[in-house]
Amino acid sequence: MLNILEQIQKPKSFDAFINENMKTSTYKVGWNEEMDVEYEASKTYAAGTAEYAAAMLGTVISEGAPRPKRDMPSIGELSGTIARIGDEWQIPNDRLERYYYMLNRLRDKAKNLTETQKKSQYQNLVKYLFNPYELAAIAPHRRILAQYWEGLSDGQVTVAKTNNEGGIIWSTPLSNGITKKLLPKGSVVWKAENIATIDVLATLQYLEELADSKGKAVLKFRVSKATAALISNSTQLKNLIGMNLGRLKTDTTPMLAIDTVNSYLSALQRPTIEVINDRGTLNTGSSVNMFKDGRIVAQCADKVAVLKVSDPLETLDPVPNKVYTSYFDNLISQWRNDNGRYVAYEMFAYPVFTGKNEVFILDVTTADV
Repeated sequence: MLNILEQIQKPKSFDAFINENMKTSTYKVGWNEEMDVEYEASKTYAAGTAEYAAAMLGTVISEGAPRPKRDMPSIGELSGTIARIGDEWQIPNDRLERYYYMLNRLRDKAKNLTETQKKSQYQNLVKYLFNPYELAAIAPHRRILAQYWEGLSDGQVTVAKTNNEGGIIWSTPLSNGITKKLLPKGSVVWKAENIATIDVLATLQYLEELADSKGKAVLKFRVSKATAALISNSTQLKNLIGMNLGRLKTDTTPMLAIDTVNSYLSALQRPTIEVINDRGTLNTGSSVNMFKDGRIVAQCADKVAVLKVSDPLETLDPVPNKVYTSYFDNLISQWRNDNGRYVAYEMFAYPVFTGKNEVFILDVTTADV
């Protein structure tokens, strides 16, 4: 019976151990569905995006006249430093002792087990040992996804003591240049107490008109789970959308699913609503909602950001006695010394909103004055 800890000290075995087990992990990268990757060797980015107010109409000129020469439309530039995300921890001795106990017990019982039983119990052993490596593989990707959702829903990214204990702290949030608006003056703000008077359709219409004024067409609206609940429970939509319950047709319904709301919006030829329900766990153990509550985001393109990525120094200059592998550009390492076994990860990456003009954020918790 192979000792997994011994096997994964070999680079190829370590790579297979991480990448094969991550295929069945319940943790998903997530950001790869929202962004493509662009590599930046300098660890800084300068992403220029053309800021067209609308698709330009060609200039009509006379047949023999020269073409008019103009300056290009203005270019907006986002520039910054790619963030370093990393951590390391010692694998607890009691976990290692438990692993060896399970391994020795399996070896003792092996002669009395069928091949299927041995494979099943060996997989349990692999799963138990894999846990700290699994966390190292996924941790930076969860942070990247959190930064993306915060940037998309609030136009800025924060790194504060509350969400990055033990790491660097940014003195102020980093703005990404996405337009963020408040509800029009006199609007009813969105909160549970105002559920009877919230005007969902007017709010969505306002965002569509805002996008239209910039020459954009809204593909979809995105909201958090809490904001979706306000939409589904709004008196306006419950009164507008009846439900067929077998042979009984109700004029109103006490509860709406977001799918029902979207069917209604589709019938009106309006963009539909996507609910973002990603939550993240901080190193303190507390849980946070990645997509900000009280926001409706109108998105006018399928992808509005790219992930700028650079390689850690150890990729090019590895440390002796360490074993390395990579998972979606996250450099994972392990080593052993007199004090125990360690696992670490390091990744340089930051979501850059190159499509910032394709996103419109509406803060529905506050009305303009």
